Amino acid sequence: MSSYTEMKDSQGPALQLLQKLGWQYISPEETENQRGCILSNVILEGILEKQLNEINSFDYKGSTYNFSQGSVHDAIYAIKNVPDEGLVKTSEKIFDLINLGKSFEEHVQGDKKSFTIKYVDWENPENNVFHVTDEFEVVGVNGSRRPDLVLFINGIPFGVLENKRRDKNASIEESISQFIRNQKKEIGIPKLFHYTQLLVAVQPNEVKYGTTDTPAKFWSYWKEQADVEPEVQKIVNSEINNQTAEDRLPTEQDKLLYCLARPDRILELSYKFTVFDAGLKKVARYQQYFAVKNSIKRVQDKDEEGKRKGGVIWHTQGSGKSLTMVMLAKAIVLNDNIPNPRIIVVTDRVELDKQIFRTFSHCGKNPVRAKSGNHLIDVVQGSNIEIVTTIIDKFESALKRKDFRNKSENIFVLVDESHRSQYGKNHALMKKALPRACYIGFTGTPLMSAEKNTANKFGGYIDKYTIDQAVDDGAVLPLLYEGRSAKLSVNQDKLDKGFDRLAEPLSEYQAKDLKKKFSSITEIYKSQQVIEEIAYDISEHYCKNWKGTKFKAILAVPLKDTALKYHKYFENQTNPRLRIDTAVVISSSDTRVDHEDVEEETTSEVQQYFKKINSRYGSVESFEEIITNKFKESDDEIELLIVVGKLLTGFDAPRCNTLYVAKPLREHGLLQAIARANRLYEGKDFGYIVDYVGILGDLDKALTTYSALQEFDESDLEGAIKKVDEEIEKIPQYHSDVWDVFKGVKNPKDIEEMERFLAPKDIRDNFREQLISYAKALQSGMASDVYYKMYNEGRQKMFITDLKFFQSLRSSVQLRYSEKIDYKEYEGRVKKLLDMQVGVEGVEQTTEPINIFNEEIFKEEVERMTGSQASKADTIAYRMKKVITEKLDEDPVFYKKFGALIDEAIRAFIEKRISEAEYLKQMLEARKDLVEGSYGDLPEELQGNPEARAFYGIVKDVLSKETEGNDLSKVDNSIVMTGIELTAIIERLIIRDWKRNDDIQKQMKNDIEDYLLDHRKDYGVELSFTQLDIILDEVMKVAKNVF
Repeated sequence: MSSYTEMKDSQGPALQLLQKLGWQYISPEETENQRGCILSNVILEGILEKQLNEINSFDYKGSTYNFSQGSVHDAIYAIKNVPDEGLVKTSEKIFDLINLGKSFEEHVQGDKKSFTIKYVDWENPENNVFHVTDEFEVVGVNGSRRPDLVLFINGIPFGVLENKRRDKNASIEESISQFIRNQKKEIGIPKLFHYTQLLVAVQPNEVKYGTTDTPAKFWSYWKEQADVEPEVQKIVNSEINNQTAEDRLPTEQDKLLYCLARPDRILELSYKFTVFDAGLKKVARYQQYFAVKNSIKRVQDKDEEGKRKGGVIWHTQGSGKSLTMVMLAKAIVLNDNIPNPRIIVVTDRVELDKQIFRTFSHCGKNPVRAKSGNHLIDVVQGSNIEIVTTIIDKFESALKRKDFRNKSENIFVLVDESHRSQYGKNHALMKKALPRACYIGFTGTPLMSAEKNTANKFGGYIDKYTIDQAVDDGAVLPLLYEGRSAKLSVNQDKLDKGFDRLAEPLSEYQAKDLKKKFSSITEIYKSQQVIEEIAYDISEHYCKNWKGTKFKAILAVPLKDTALKYHKYFENQTNPRLRIDTAVVISSSDTRVDHEDVEEETTSEVQQYFKKINSRYGSVESFEEIITNKFKESDDEIELLIVVGKLLTGFDAPRCNTLYVAKPLREHGLLQAIARANRLYEGKDFGYIVDYVGILGDLDKALTTYSALQEFDESDLEGAIKKVDEEIEKIPQYHSDVWDVFKGVKNPKDIEEMERFLAPKDIRDNFREQLISYAKALQSGMASDVYYKMYNEGRQKMFITDLKFFQSLRSSVQLRYSEKIDYKEYEGRVKKLLDMQVGVEGVEQTTEPINIFNEEIFKEEVERMTGSQASKADTIAYRMKKVITEKLDEDPVFYKKFGALIDEAIRAFIEKRISEAEYLKQMLEARKDLVEGSYGDLPEELQGNPEARAFYGIVKDVLSKETEGNDLSKVDNSIVMTGIELTAIIERLIIRDWKRNDDIQKQMKNDIEDYLLDHRKDYGVELSFTQLDIILDEVMKVAKNVF
């Protein structure tokens, strides 16, 4: 019969499949031997030494030589002893060693020469050896961990899998959390993760992957472009190790392990698709991988003139387009079929050029940034520069030098945001300078219908990753759109008379032109009255929903002077409730404008603004860097950025969750702008677009019917944004989902019954999840005027009242059942909702978890407790159970006994075998015994000696199982003495850092074993070596926790 245990459901099938994919099984015992029985080591040294000898040799003066054993041992030492400089920095150093190898000096033919030893044969994968083991124990600073499955290449750990059974809620999230815990220095085994390249969280129906130090929100799904199920089914049902072939359908786990963890794929992901970007280690998402693979395949083809074929890669914004460029550049450089490649990365703006240059630099590449047209020529014509970044305008000045033509077919031009100026005059100039180059365009927004014809001339699409795909994968967030057009009150008669007077000296044509100009939407939205109306609404909206959280906003306005007017309004806000910390980021003003008289000082507000910036910060660039860093990094500084055009494209600030639009936006500019709010960030479920100018109307029809987006194909925009109405309509369902948790409660008005119903942890967990979903949905709704129109006051009051009740209930049961209260679950913004709308009965915790060890505090807490005797007993019982869980490793027998006593009392009360009063009495007595570390039959000699008590319990427990329940009272004194003597042995041998000293631990084990063997006759039974091993293991575990 099939089983839902973790081993049979996930870990066992994964281990079987990995072996069928080419990973050779090695037992945990053998991995210990390979590490010299030093479990803090993670490299299988014997295998590595053998492989270094197998895959390495060097040529000198026509002869081939093997490396000396001294060099091989030095290579092992080098990779084993990389200094710990933190998780990612150490991982990067090891990554470089594994990828590039290390040079060692050899004596050959009387000379000293240096040659490189490689740790992996990347060019010939079949020369490497691949091993898999299970339950791989690694010792860290505080104890050991055993990852489920570990993959080794040439004895170096490359991959780790954590398996979970399919029938557990949120099992993948639990697996990812386990990975993150295991990478922490204080409680984990970070040394293992210094070496690993691929981490996979696995259960039969779901798989996610990441790499070292990947935050939980960035773990990704993998989607293969080809249908792999037929191939995987053959492999799954093939024979291995003379075992009978299986006959089952492949699971998601099978298919994704085939895609991610087969030997050739993990080598490829590690070598070509892993980068370090500004202190973060990143492995390719599937769309990046296939874009690079498809590009490499495309450029291998040549047209009739011998030119390589190019094309366009459309990957929606936020999906890692810049890193895809880096990975493609790396793949081109590493491709043996492309001799001496040169890569030129072209953008159309200085800001983007800087950003791309920084990205390549952060990823360990050495790009050269073209400073001028002449410099561009020099670096392109140079022979030793692989990667150049430039803005496209430099080609025009470069072409003024008639000798600038490079006809190499191995120049690759990667064009960023290739739908813009690259399709015009400058693109032609680029092709004139580099006539045989291969052109690959990148864009983050879909191409308009007219542009797609040009894209076909460019080479057609190479790869597409659309907006809805990114949202579905969780690579970006869905956007909620709300139209919030300013209510403009216009006195048409006065306005017409004013225009008539102003236009009196003008011709009829000139007068019409003037009236048309000043009635345009831009003119309307730069008027002082409209600015103040919108600014006030933004102040209310932001302060009500986001102020005091970690989330920020951007305001897009039509003109520079308009931006300064908004800024002035926010700065002059006198109501403290509506104050927002704002800053303006706009392009430097042209000093040639706004001058009318030689003697007159410039009075333009914009000119004065930049003069002030330059005076205070030295330059506009310094100011922008300081302001944007505060916006991106600080929780409470620069809450709102006011911009015109700058930062609406390419600016990546994940904590920005709202874009306020107070200017007309069209086509690419619109899609670029709204994407400022869709980046992933902790606690962020949506991006919000608040539209004051009607850029998209009310979205009653498809997006493509609106003029701002009418040039795009409808299918390309699917999933771009959602109406806020659609999410607000879901609030009643979320509300019902919370109440559905309590379907088994007879009287929902009886708080005691509700709290008792939540005693089982799985029900409490379900309640918490439903409550958080409801609170988030309500918070999102209350940020919109639509919510107040959709629901009458009665329903609004019900939603808030029920939220208040549920949150008070949640707080109460957390205290009652001794759960740790962690406000991270409210993700800042939900807590803000509760603070503002719920009041003091909301998430505020009025008492700390009850302290059972301090007699005085305990009595005070019990006296302060409200509620029934049963609720008081529950609070004490569950606090004791929490203490037992925390201290179980210090004395497993003692605390298991107490846990059983408490469980029996709880069960007796639930079954109504004892009264509330008796239940409380038993819990108070149990608490007294637990604090005193005693129970009825504990020998007096062990009172006040918890270490000896723990060892006594271990020995007695093993002996009682051997004697099958026979009376041990006759030998109890001997067991008591054993507990005391084992304590003395350990205390005698303890030195500083003994837990990391294998020699001391071996001595302890030897002395304990000698004592037990010398006194085994005293126990009335013949201790077997198996029993001795059990006692030794348990005693050492306790010793590591208490000494």
